[in-house]
Amino acid sequence: MSARRGWRNSAACRGQDLVLFFGPGEGEPRETPKQKEARTEQAKQLCRTCTVQVECLAFHLQASAAQYGVAGGLDEDERRAYRRRQQRKAARERRTP
Repeated sequence: MSARRGWRNSAACRGQDLVLFFGPGEGEPRETPKQKEARTEQAKQLCRTCTVQVECLAFHLQASAAQYGVAGGLDEDERRAYRRRQQRKAARERRTP
């Protein structure tokens, strides 16, 4: 395993059921909006205890990384908003002499 992805060995989510972070899989019963909200909050709570949360978030912000579920303490909507803020910040920095 490369050192770049070695952070995964220290992740608080290591060994956890992926349903916690990504929801029910294909062929499984769908969750209600309330169930999704509770599951998402539980996943985020686990992320907040993680010593490699920053590395996880950086990995999942890459275009090739998963676009769904909770990762690095953020859900998919929060990651999209974070990316937009980072892009706007980079654009401002490029315009500043």
